[in-house]
Amino acid sequence: MVEGEIIKFYRKKRGLSQEQLGKDICTTTHVSKIERGQTKYSTEIIALFSERLDIDIHKEIEFFQSMEKKLHQWHHSIIMQRMKEVEKTKNELDQFPIIQSSKHAVLYQLVLARYYLLKKDNPKALNIINKLNKEHLNPYEENMHKHITGIYYLQIYNSFLLENRKKAAEILSKINMDVYKNEECCYHLAMAYQWVESKTMAHIYAKRAVDYFKNNNNFSRAIQAESVMLLQIESATIHDFEQKINRYHQLIQDSETLNEIGIIGMLLHNLGLEYFKRKDYKNAHIYYHKALKMADKKTAIYLNRLYNFLDNSIDGELQTQKQQLKSAEEGLTAAKTLKHNLYLHLFQLHLYIIKKEMKSYFDYIENKALPFFQSQNQFSRVERFGKELYHHYADTMQYEKAVKISSLFINRES
Repeated sequence: MVEGEIIKFYRKKRGLSQEQLGKDICTTTHVSKIERGQTKYSTEIIALFSERLDIDIHKEIEFFQSMEKKLHQWHHSIIMQRMKEVEKTKNELDQFPIIQSSKHAVLYQLVLARYYLLKKDNPKALNIINKLNKEHLNPYEENMHKHITGIYYLQIYNSFLLENRKKAAEILSKINMDVYKNEECCYHLAMAYQWVESKTMAHIYAKRAVDYFKNNNNFSRAIQAESVMLLQIESATIHDFEQKINRYHQLIQDSETLNEIGIIGMLLHNLGLEYFKRKDYKNAHIYYHKALKMADKKTAIYLNRLYNFLDNSIDGELQTQKQQLKSAEEGLTAAKTLKHNLYLHLFQLHLYIIKKEMKSYFDYIENKALPFFQSQNQFSRVERFGKELYHHYADTMQYEKAVKISSLFINRES
């Protein structure tokens, strides 16, 4: 019975034995049977136990009976990122420590891990993820555990390790939606597939995520999902491109209405990327610069935006050598501080380009950068720098090397 479980939890929490709890109230045997739900008991006995344990048994019973519903409500508010509701529910749950030893303890731990991920406290989330690896989970909990683990790997993508991105896609793709029924995971699947450069799958899941968030009137998250979808779409004609650009501007306006500063920065950066892909360097420069100013300099997001800003500046010849050097040196210093090997290589390559040290540039591609990109399955960069190295070998009559390097992108194109 519920009362017995509650009494047992608080007795142990107070450090009392069954004999101490029952003293002058009932026998130790009777206490034991009440806790195990094996006997009938009077309301007077429960009232005396409650007084001795200093608890409001009626509140505890009410909470106990609504516990599962409350946990699912908390989970939903986390999914929708309704922060006031998230914190309010957490404070309510914190008032009832019995949840941690109830039959819903695993579900509580899973939602708590999700809460920590929302708050960007990845170490605490990982601690729960690892602990639950050893628990016996029911089918719903097992799928939720996969979802949370996948989100964890997506959030630590800032290390730019291929392993994190691959793990996210592998784990999230194993979720059984018939059991789990949480379509938010479509958004995380879209992100994971985008990072492993699987455009079709990213687009499919992003579209599903857009529909899910719109159906739940969560327009901020719908914008985030649509931004992933837009990145996968290639513009075959000028008209297609103009429509795409107009959609970006509409999403930026919507984000301004919602006061979603982080989303605005992301959209501005993606808009710059769209112009860069079409070699419209001047327009790309404008949007990259706006996005760069909105990024925290201590994050990988800033590194990514600074690199793209500088890459565009070099290709479009939009800044002086002195300005470009300043950006490249800033990026290299930041990459070292954050220990981001990807950007260590990329900014070093930019430095060689800016200084016109072409022998050092191609040596660095051959001996350091390209092996790193290959080891991380950075397909687009393998192709880009592999082709540059191929033309260098051809121009310098290193034909054997040219033939060998060509296999990197010829095989990829076939």
